Amino acid sequence: MADDIDIPEDTRRSRLPKPHAQVMDEEFVTAAERFAAFREAHPNGYVGSKIYDTIKHPDGNVTYVMIGFAYRERPKGVPVAEGADADAWAQGSTNSESPVIAGSPLESADTIARSRALRNLGILDSATKVAKVSAPQTDEQIGADVATARTRAGLSQRELATGMFDRGFQWSQATVSQVEKGTRPLRFNEGQHLAELIRFRT
Repeated sequence: MADDIDIPEDTRRSRLPKPHAQVMDEEFVTAAERFAAFREAHPNGYVGSKIYDTIKHPDGNVTYVMIGFAYRERPKGVPVAEGADADAWAQGSTNSESPVIAGSPLESADTIARSRALRNLGILDSATKVAKVSAPQTDEQIGADVATARTRAGLSQRELATGMFDRGFQWSQATVSQVEKGTRPLRFNEGQHLAELIRFRT
């Protein structure tokens, strides 16, 4: 009969990185922050996801492949990935080395896919610093910002109107004047094009 041997517990920590540590830190830790930042930046936006594929493995494990997508403005009808401002893929499997993902693979893939879509939209993207800018509260303040950006870009009101007209907007010099005076509200999609033309709000 063999004698019992007391083996001391090994309390040393491995220097190897934990599996999926980067994914967990990147997605789960910041997902809620990303969603909150997106809602603040785009209150009329939409973030969604859908199952792209369900893979049943011979060993009984299941992998869910999800696509997440984001719109700065919620579209009319049922939002889908096609035509979204940003999208991203993610997967979660029951045989993941991460116990969180393995325990809730579908929910994990959903969270990661939507969070990555927001990251691809530039929301709390670690590769770029996202400055929190307070938007002007009145049409007059917005108009003043447009006038400042136009002057900085070296364009006349007529030239800016032509640039917007070329992009499909029915703008004239009078439109630019009205926007800059605050008597005509600036629409969200117009602001996006002004950002490209005269670096408005950038």
